[in-house]
Amino acid sequence: MMGIFDTWKNRIDSSLAEAEQGLQQKQELLSRLKLIDAQVRAVINDPDATSAPGIPWEFAHGLSILSSGLNGEPLPTTEAQLPTRVMDDGTLLGCRKWELLDPLWGEALTQWVEHLENRAPWNTQPCHLAIPDKVSFNIAGDWGTGDYIAHKVATAMTGRPADYTIHLGDVYYAGVGSDENQDFAGWPAGARGQFTLNSNHEMYNGALGYFGVLSSRFPLQQGTSYFSLFNANWLILGLDTAYWSDKWNLYMDGALGDGQTAWLREVTAGWKGKIMVLSHHQGYSMEGESNALFLAVKDALGRAPDYWYWGHLHNVICYQPQNGMLGRCIGHGAIPYGAASILDGKPQVAWAETKSADDRQYPERVLNGFARVELNGEALVEVLYDENGEKRWPQP
Repeated sequence: MMGIFDTWKNRIDSSLAEAEQGLQQKQELLSRLKLIDAQVRAVINDPDATSAPGIPWEFAHGLSILSSGLNGEPLPTTEAQLPTRVMDDGTLLGCRKWELLDPLWGEALTQWVEHLENRAPWNTQPCHLAIPDKVSFNIAGDWGTGDYIAHKVATAMTGRPADYTIHLGDVYYAGVGSDENQDFAGWPAGARGQFTLNSNHEMYNGALGYFGVLSSRFPLQQGTSYFSLFNANWLILGLDTAYWSDKWNLYMDGALGDGQTAWLREVTAGWKGKIMVLSHHQGYSMEGESNALFLAVKDALGRAPDYWYWGHLHNVICYQPQNGMLGRCIGHGAIPYGAASILDGKPQVAWAETKSADDRQYPERVLNGFARVELNGEALVEVLYDENGEKRWPQP
């Protein structure tokens, strides 16, 4: 593992040396990594700790990679050093693949540093596509692992063909072109087409990999990371909540940017029908409280949307009606996760997955899956299916 860390260190040092104000950026980077390191150590050294809000775990091994300012021994990198535990938000704290201390998340840090000043240009020609009044969608988030769980979810989606498929973002580890072409290769296309959203992981690569595959894999998007679909009753808005997010906050919180905000106001001007929003970042906190992104979208639309589907959190959560809206977290497309105890007893939460996936590789894992949405006139019918193609929500 140290061989990989050494390679990443050389890439980071080279990138910072070439960047303008390289020394200042390295000092800022080290300051943030030291803070992250202290937060991570406080959690892993406390066997009773199950909460770690706000830590960007993808960068947890950052000081080990840079071998600079390291406070104590390197963090664990094996299951023997740190047995997996389920955090209260359902994330798996451990060192196995895709868990919070998976050492290979270091690629996200490397790409982020290399692309602090180098990202794909913002395209301002989004599609505005007419769709049938009766139409179906399969929606999954955070699917791009290329691993066996993603393949199970894709098979389940293929078993229920849809007119359009929509990915809510995140191709791992860092959305580079090879990730987009390999880990996303098995994505099931809809009969009429497919769409994909930008995300924090795509932004670690400056969204170069993401924009690089739009023309070949997602031609309906016209090379643009946001879009609108419409029929007589529904306006569906796919948003890029990552591109304008704060890079020094690691693109973790969603933002719209001035241009996309203006587009939202333009495309919804005079619209009297129903609105569905799709994004990578969440419109609610995990427990169901409105956040800054929700307020920004509501302000741009002049009202809350009727439905909003997002990913980013690797859970599936159906929220009670709030603000005139039904919010859904559909981030359980592929990353293994456990039951989120933090949701227990929360009045805003109508349902979240707690059923074991019976997975020998991840015994703590609950079921992954996707959402199917069917529009027929003004009516919307949604069903959440698991990786085995079984209905999970609405429950009987």
